[in-house]
Amino acid sequence: MATAAPELTDPELLQTAWDLEPLVDGDGEAGVERQLDDALARAQTFSERHAGRLGELDAAGLAAAMRELGAILELVGRAGNYAALRFSTDTADPANGALLQHAQERETAIETTLLFFDLEWAALPDERAEELLAGDGLEFCAHHLRNVRRYREHLLSEP
Repeated sequence: MATAAPELTDPELLQTAWDLEPLVDGDGEAGVERQLDDALARAQTFSERHAGRLGELDAAGLAAAMRELGAILELVGRAGNYAALRFSTDTADPANGALLQHAQERETAIETTLLFFDLEWAALPDERAEELLAGDGLEFCAHHLRNVRRYREHLLSEP
């Protein structure tokens, strides 16, 4: 018994669209730019505050640094996801491709600014890293920090 071929144009599906605006606080492309500007400024401040001094932090300072790092990466992720999802809804629109490319370039610049953190954390002596991880307030990020150290032999240098 043959079944009817499925309808290729489902009207309900055609009317369905993602609401991506919550990712950028309802500001569209301007929200992407604003979030990436904010993330870059925060990454630069983070780098100025912590680069070359990671080993001097106590557990509370490391926890605060990890929260700030998380906030920066959330901004980048939300902006990048907005651009990528918007592109995926209409890959033929040059504006969507341009926004995605721009977001990816800015994300790379921000990640380059923050690269020092994982490298410095991985380079800390084991005793110092364990001392910090034994402190209070790092439960939310201890797994990540341990993973960075676990794979340190595979990390390239900053240059």
